Amino acid sequence: MMLLARTGLKQIVCQPTRGANILDRIYESCPTYSTVRVVNSVVRSDHRAVLAYRDRCSAVSVEVTTKRKFRRRTPTQHALFLQHVATTGYENHRYLGDAQEQFDVFYATALQLLDQFYPERTITVTSRDPDYVTPEIKALLRRKNRLTRAG
Repeated sequence: MMLLARTGLKQIVCQPTRGANILDRIYESCPTYSTVRVVNSVVRSDHRAVLAYRDRCSAVSVEVTTKRKFRRRTPTQHALFLQHVATTGYENHRYLGDAQEQFDVFYATALQLLDQFYPERTITVTSRDPDYVTPEIKALLRRKNRLTRAG
């Protein structure tokens, strides 16, 4: 009982599940399940099963969409980038000025190369997508689906 008071959880199974005892418990912090039933098990047992249902109305949540940017990386892009860097002679460039100006030139060049070989892409991620579905994975899934439909 003290655990329930400390955590703020509420037990929603009120009927006995084995004999006169409540062995199976479901705890919730906010009302999620509208109906909780204890029914006889389908297998031969003296233990009863607990079923918890949500209303269809309460199960519908507002879907939040977010546009996320990512850079796709493929071995071909890496090869093209390395080929470009190998053929471009950066050793002849002399940077004049203080350290801040040299850094600004380097940073601008690095961003230009990044945008040229690894362009940013935008994809929509929704709140209903599982946590493990990153923008990169979602883009790959969409590509797979598109190629599957195309045959």
